[in-house]
Amino acid sequence: MNKIYIIIILWSAQNLSAQGSQKTVIQGQLGVENVNISVLNTQYGTSTDSKGHYELLLFDKSQQIHLYYSCIGYQDTIVSLMPKQLQRDTLNISFKMRKTNYNLQEVGVTASRDFYRTGHNRHIADIAFWDNKMVVLENKTKTSSLHVLDLKGSELASADYDVLYESLFIDAFDDLILLNQDSCLQVYVDENEQLLSVSTFSRDLYRDGLARILFEFNGAYILKSRVHDQGVYYYKYNHGKSQDYLYVLKDDPAKEQHPLYSFLDTVGYLICQQALNSIISEYHQQVREQEGIDVIDLGIWDGYLVTLAQTPGMIAQVQSYCHFLSKEYHILPLKFNDFLQFIDLDTRRIVEINKEFQVAATRELKILSGEDYFQREFLPDEATGKTYGLFIKDGVNYLGLYDTKKGTVVMGQKASKGSYPRAIKVHGGYAYSVYFDKMRSQGFISRVSLD
Repeated sequence: MNKIYIIIILWSAQNLSAQGSQKTVIQGQLGVENVNISVLNTQYGTSTDSKGHYELLLFDKSQQIHLYYSCIGYQDTIVSLMPKQLQRDTLNISFKMRKTNYNLQEVGVTASRDFYRTGHNRHIADIAFWDNKMVVLENKTKTSSLHVLDLKGSELASADYDVLYESLFIDAFDDLILLNQDSCLQVYVDENEQLLSVSTFSRDLYRDGLARILFEFNGAYILKSRVHDQGVYYYKYNHGKSQDYLYVLKDDPAKEQHPLYSFLDTVGYLICQQALNSIISEYHQQVREQEGIDVIDLGIWDGYLVTLAQTPGMIAQVQSYCHFLSKEYHILPLKFNDFLQFIDLDTRRIVEINKEFQVAATRELKILSGEDYFQREFLPDEATGKTYGLFIKDGVNYLGLYDTKKGTVVMGQKASKGSYPRAIKVHGGYAYSVYFDKMRSQGFISRVSLD
């Protein structure tokens, strides 16, 4: 990727009188709309309006910063500012964005306009692809709205809700579900392109049921065991260091669950068990000294670790156990036409399952380039059957094609037109990134071709 580096040298006696100012306003004219301007290694940023103008507030004047200007179809530009320059109340940084030479390195980055923009005072909480359409969940302070778009960005259906939802989920039965901390809502689009509510159910039912069913494969539903219990401070089965996968044949009236494959982080399990044993042992001793009721010995302990913390020292032990030792085992399940793959992202091991539900191969996952930027995440494109590894460098997303036969992935092309998108999804050979435009107080989605 070509970058233009600009070192701004602006300094005069006027700066001396401005050192007491608490913020610096950086503004300018770039001549292009929807240019993303971000402060590298931070989440601060903005974008140009329809006339190519932008304005960005900076509050930290104590260290050098690097402004990153990017727009699909134009060369990326980096502007470096020294602390002395930031003492001004206002800095004007204007220049003309240079168009990309597509005969060089930016081939495949197309479409310079936004795919979708929300209304005023709305941000985008989540996006999903459903029946070859995009679904966009938008939020205000206490309400949500849902929009169904075709793949050209035109709205097909929408609905408003009094409840605030946080994310979208497409289950194994191709049903669309809206989720928040307490409840779930299933919706569908009727023949008149109207969004209708089907049913409301608890988040616990979702966790215990729907979230366990991963997808359909060769006449069966693939399930995973439930690892996450009631919350962060609850004891988990095997400390969350194991993950079991099963399958249920669709035509089996008894719905018998058959084992498929089990993962266990033996070292992590032993470390967690030793830490838990120490907490329990100290709890027993404290209860005896205080002549209290031992909920573990009575068999009435509900797994809530905070109830075992009798002293500040024990509270620290419990916090350490929950936040550092008891993180869940990270397994990525992937479905292809004739086989399944389970990728252990902790040990970088791939287990392949054939159509007879047997282990066909195991291999190592190899990151051939960009290892420092690999996010331990893959984005499957159900429309094309391709799968991409996600890399993030300087806040910008890059996608590299995953080779299912070799078990390799490399850091590939730029997949977001600006830095720090709120979310990124892949569908039909495009990468869709979600942003929030602070200047206009609205969310928007950009799209980049992966061809």
